[in-house]
Amino acid sequence: MQRYRRALHSFLLSRSGTRLGAVTWEVSRLAGIHTHWQFLPVSSDLIKKGLVEAAFKVEAENEKYPVSFRTKDVGDGTGEKGDFFRVWIWMPGEEDVVDGDGALEVNDEVEEKRGKQKCLVLPLNAEFRFDVQFGRRVMAKLLGLEARMNWRDCAQTDEEETKDADAFKEAFKRFDWALED
Repeated sequence: MQRYRRALHSFLLSRSGTRLGAVTWEVSRLAGIHTHWQFLPVSSDLIKKGLVEAAFKVEAENEKYPVSFRTKDVGDGTGEKGDFFRVWIWMPGEEDVVDGDGALEVNDEVEEKRGKQKCLVLPLNAEFRFDVQFGRRVMAKLLGLEARMNWRDCAQTDEEETKDADAFKEAFKRFDWALED
Protein backbone atom coordinates (compact mmCIF):
# COMPACT_ATOMS: atom_id res chain seq x y z
CA MET A 1 0.00 0.00 0.00
CA GLN A 2 2.86 2.36 0.80
CA ARG A 3 4.29 1.76 -2.65
CA TYR A 4 0.99 2.70 -4.28
CA ARG A 5 0.74 5.80 -2.10
CA ARG A 6 4.19 6.91 -3.24
CA ALA A 7 3.29 6.17 -6.88
CA LEU A 8 0.20 8.35 -6.48
CA HIS A 9 2.45 11.14 -5.19
CA SER A 10 4.56 10.86 -8.35
CA PHE A 11 1.40 10.86 -10.45
CA LEU A 12 0.25 14.08 -8.77
CA LEU A 13 3.65 15.69 -9.35
CA SER A 14 3.53 14.82 -13.04
CA ARG A 15 0.04 16.31 -13.39
CA SER A 16 0.18 19.37 -11.15
CA GLY A 17 3.80 20.19 -10.38
CA THR A 18 3.87 21.37 -6.79
CA ARG A 19 0.26 22.67 -6.71
CA LEU A 20 -1.18 19.49 -5.17
CA GLY A 21 -0.25 17.49 -2.13
CA ALA A 22 -2.16 14.55 -0.71
CA VAL A 23 -3.88 13.35 2.42
CA THR A 24 -4.11 9.62 3.04
CA TRP A 25 -5.94 8.22 6.03
CA GLU A 26 -6.13 4.75 7.43
CA VAL A 27 -8.36 3.00 9.94
CA SER A 28 -6.56 -0.01 11.38
CA ARG A 29 -8.33 -2.37 13.74
CA LEU A 30 -6.64 -5.52 15.01
CA ALA A 31 -9.93 -7.42 14.98
CA GLY A 32 -10.98 -5.97 11.63
CA ILE A 33 -11.27 -7.88 8.41
CA HIS A 34 -9.02 -5.43 6.56
CA THR A 35 -7.32 -2.08 6.92
CA HIS A 36 -9.22 0.83 5.36
CA TRP A 37 -7.31 3.49 3.37
CA GLN A 38 -8.44 6.58 1.47
CA PHE A 39 -6.31 8.95 -0.62
CA LEU A 40 -7.27 12.52 -1.51
CA PRO A 41 -5.28 15.08 -3.52
CA VAL A 42 -5.50 18.52 -1.92
CA SER A 43 -4.06 21.97 -2.57
CA SER A 44 -0.48 22.27 -1.31
CA ASP A 45 -1.42 25.67 0.11
CA LEU A 46 -3.80 24.04 2.61
CA ILE A 47 -0.97 21.81 3.77
CA LYS A 48 1.64 24.60 3.93
CA LYS A 49 -0.68 26.73 6.06
CA GLY A 50 -1.20 23.83 8.49
CA LEU A 51 -4.94 23.75 7.81
CA VAL A 52 -5.13 20.01 7.08
CA GLU A 53 -3.38 19.06 10.30
CA ALA A 54 -5.44 21.55 12.29
CA ALA A 55 -8.69 20.28 10.77
CA PHE A 56 -8.05 16.71 11.96
CA LYS A 57 -7.04 17.85 15.45
CA VAL A 58 -9.97 20.24 15.85
CA GLU A 59 -12.52 17.68 14.65
CA ALA A 60 -11.18 15.13 17.17
CA GLU A 61 -11.58 17.77 19.90
CA ASN A 62 -15.09 18.64 18.67
CA GLU A 63 -16.02 14.96 18.83
CA LYS A 64 -14.66 14.95 22.39
CA TYR A 65 -12.39 11.99 21.69
CA PRO A 66 -10.62 11.18 24.97
CA VAL A 67 -7.26 10.83 23.20
CA SER A 68 -5.42 13.21 20.90
CA PHE A 69 -3.31 12.92 17.79
CA ARG A 70 0.41 12.19 18.13
CA THR A 71 2.97 13.03 15.49
CA LYS A 72 4.45 9.61 14.94
CA ASP A 73 5.43 7.38 12.05
CA VAL A 74 4.27 3.87 12.89
CA GLY A 75 5.73 2.33 9.74
CA ASP A 76 3.57 -0.53 8.54
CA GLY A 77 1.60 -0.41 11.80
CA THR A 78 2.41 -3.95 12.89
CA GLY A 79 4.28 -2.67 15.95
CA GLU A 80 1.23 -0.87 17.32
CA LYS A 81 -0.40 -2.59 20.28
CA GLY A 82 -3.93 -1.53 19.42
CA ASP A 83 -6.29 0.01 16.91
CA PHE A 84 -5.45 3.37 15.38
CA PHE A 85 -6.43 6.03 12.87
CA ARG A 86 -3.49 7.40 10.88
CA VAL A 87 -3.19 10.42 8.60
CA TRP A 88 -0.30 11.04 6.21
CA ILE A 89 -0.10 14.64 5.06
CA TRP A 90 2.23 14.96 2.07
CA MET A 91 3.27 17.85 -0.10
CA PRO A 92 5.89 18.06 -2.81
CA GLY A 93 9.14 19.82 -2.08
CA GLU A 94 10.34 22.70 -4.24
CA GLU A 95 12.99 20.36 -5.67
CA ASP A 96 10.25 18.05 -6.96
CA VAL A 97 9.50 20.06 -10.09
CA VAL A 98 9.09 17.98 -13.24
CA ASP A 99 10.43 19.05 -16.62
CA GLY A 100 8.24 20.49 -19.37
CA ASP A 101 7.10 17.19 -20.86
CA GLY A 102 5.99 15.83 -17.48
CA ALA A 103 8.94 13.42 -17.27
CA LEU A 104 9.58 12.21 -13.77
CA GLU A 105 11.85 9.47 -12.53
CA VAL A 106 9.75 6.79 -10.89
CA ASN A 107 11.42 4.32 -8.56
CA ASP A 108 11.10 3.40 -4.90
CA GLU A 109 14.41 4.91 -3.82
CA VAL A 110 13.49 8.33 -5.23
CA GLU A 111 9.91 8.04 -3.95
CA GLU A 112 11.00 7.44 -0.38
CA LYS A 113 12.78 10.83 -0.34
CA ARG A 114 10.37 12.90 -2.45
CA GLY A 115 8.41 15.71 -0.81
CA LYS A 116 7.62 16.49 2.81
CA GLN A 117 5.42 14.30 4.93
CA LYS A 118 3.88 14.39 8.37
CA CYS A 119 2.21 11.42 10.01
CA LEU A 120 -0.44 11.80 12.72
CA VAL A 121 -1.77 8.88 14.74
CA LEU A 122 -4.90 8.76 16.87
CA PRO A 123 -5.03 5.67 19.14
CA LEU A 124 -8.47 4.03 19.16
CA ASN A 125 -9.85 2.20 22.14
CA ALA A 126 -13.10 1.13 23.76
CA GLU A 127 -13.46 4.46 25.61
CA PHE A 128 -15.16 6.04 22.61
CA ARG A 129 -16.98 5.16 19.42
CA PHE A 130 -14.85 6.06 16.42
CA ASP A 131 -16.64 6.87 13.16
CA VAL A 132 -14.86 5.24 10.19
CA GLN A 133 -16.01 8.22 8.09
CA PHE A 134 -14.02 10.61 10.31
CA GLY A 135 -11.33 11.30 7.68
CA ARG A 136 -13.86 11.92 4.92
CA ARG A 137 -15.88 14.20 7.21
CA VAL A 138 -12.81 16.24 8.17
CA MET A 139 -11.72 16.74 4.57
CA ALA A 140 -15.25 17.50 3.32
CA LYS A 141 -15.59 20.26 5.93
CA LEU A 142 -12.14 21.66 5.15
CA LEU A 143 -12.83 21.74 1.41
CA GLY A 144 -16.35 23.17 1.81
CA LEU A 145 -17.90 19.99 0.38
CA GLU A 146 -20.28 19.14 3.21
CA ALA A 147 -22.79 17.73 0.69
CA ARG A 148 -20.22 15.03 -0.13
CA MET A 149 -19.51 14.12 3.49
CA ASN A 150 -21.44 10.86 3.27
CA TRP A 151 -20.33 8.72 0.34
CA ARG A 152 -23.88 7.46 -0.14
CA ASP A 153 -24.97 11.00 -1.05
CA CYS A 154 -22.59 11.21 -4.01
CA ALA A 155 -22.67 7.74 -5.48
CA GLN A 156 -22.13 7.34 -9.22
CA THR A 157 -23.96 5.14 -11.66
CA ASP A 158 -22.11 2.00 -12.73
CA GLU A 159 -21.48 3.62 -16.11
CA GLU A 160 -20.00 6.80 -14.55
CA GLU A 161 -17.87 4.80 -12.16
CA THR A 162 -16.53 2.57 -14.95
CA LYS A 163 -15.73 5.58 -17.13
CA ASP A 164 -13.87 7.32 -14.29
CA ALA A 165 -12.01 4.13 -13.32
CA ASP A 166 -10.91 3.52 -16.91
CA ALA A 167 -9.74 7.13 -17.31
CA PHE A 168 -7.74 6.89 -14.08
CA LYS A 169 -6.16 3.55 -15.06
CA GLU A 170 -5.05 5.04 -18.38
CA ALA A 171 -3.60 8.18 -16.76
CA PHE A 172 -1.90 6.24 -13.93
CA LYS A 173 -0.50 3.28 -15.89
CA ARG A 174 2.99 4.80 -16.23
CA PHE A 175 3.21 4.87 -12.43
CA ASP A 176 1.54 1.54 -11.68
CA TRP A 177 4.41 -0.79 -10.79
CA ALA A 178 2.00 -3.74 -10.60
CA LEU A 179 1.62 -3.63 -14.40
CA GLU A 180 5.33 -4.18 -14.94
CA ASP A 181 6.36 -7.55 -16.38
